[in-house]
Amino acid sequence: MGSLRLRIVTPHQELLDDAVEMVILPGSEGELGVYPGHIPLVTTLKDGEIQAGKGERERRFRVAGSWAKISSEQVIVLAREAEALDGTRQ
Repeated sequence: MGSLRLRIVTPHQELLDDAVEMVILPGSEGELGVYPGHIPLVTTLKDGEIQAGKGERERRFRVAGSWAKISSEQVIVLAREAEALDGTRQ
């Protein structure tokens, strides 16, 4: 399986810039799973949790006031507020 570049950015910082295998986003119409090769999409996100998988490891982030730009190779989340839930930083 390939990888996606996941970036989570707020007005104050870039919280994450890492390669992951999959991302689950809190889409405005429900959860949205993104894997490498996804069709291009721009969507708003509801306030909630992002899950990012990399091998056996899962990272979680809480976001608010967000939207996502998705391509086949990258997911960029622009959020008014974001925080890592696992206590780790990039």
